[in-house]
Amino acid sequence: MKKTILTCALALAAISAAAQTGATSFVDEVNARFGQRMNVIKEKETELRALVQQGKEITPEIRAKADSIYQIYMTTYNEAIQDVKAKLESHSDDAASVQLITKYQRELGLDYLAKFMSTYKHADAEALTSLRETLAIEEQKKPGAKLIDFSLPDEAGTEHALSEYVGKGHYVLVDFWASWCGPCRQEMPNVKAAYAKYHDKGFDILGISFDNTREAWLKGIADLGMSWPQLSDVQGWKSLAAQKYAVHAIPFTILFDKEGRIVATNLRGEALGNKLGELLGE
Repeated sequence: MKKTILTCALALAAISAAAQTGATSFVDEVNARFGQRMNVIKEKETELRALVQQGKEITPEIRAKADSIYQIYMTTYNEAIQDVKAKLESHSDDAASVQLITKYQRELGLDYLAKFMSTYKHADAEALTSLRETLAIEEQKKPGAKLIDFSLPDEAGTEHALSEYVGKGHYVLVDFWASWCGPCRQEMPNVKAAYAKYHDKGFDILGISFDNTREAWLKGIADLGMSWPQLSDVQGWKSLAAQKYAVHAIPFTILFDKEGRIVATNLRGEALGNKLGELLGE
């Protein structure tokens, strides 16, 4: 009897080990293929940099070669992402898929992950807690959602709540920026032009900076000539605003309607002017 029990126990252990090996092997395969494709991408990045550095003049030949390299780059990247997605979908009941979700969260994108997580058997895994929280915040950033309130100091150090500016009868663009952010500086002329054109029609802006020092923040306001209200806790990416709205890249904007509901997010360039023209008239 003891021998029979021991034999069964060993058999069950073997089955469990085999199952575990099978569960993790597809993760290892995906990681290996992703790594290989990333090596190709790095090679193409090096080729592209070398090509650009050949001379100041971009000839048709150089442009054609650059376009060809870029096409290979994008094709390889998209193949890598599609490979991860395919494996996730074919292992949608597998707990080991958590490893792929956590590792490739940024590459997969929140829209895809929200859809996948809605049916994933192990969506409540502890390792996915942060992702679930992020997805919950993303839901609160969709058009029609009400503002998530928080308070930050202004230039004088006085605390102000977001609700003091939003939902007061005007359209309000909340602009997340920083003085060190090159793209923010490049985008600012578009924001200023929109403010000049539509402010008298009921359009306001609230700037929220992710600067790390008060000096840099105040200098940025002056250098860029921003005349609208500004708030910041000068905590950089640890800012309360970044946490409340899960902001991971700037510039980032949220346009609120007169009642304090989200109209659109991340409007930049012509898109901002077009939306305001639609809402407030040319």
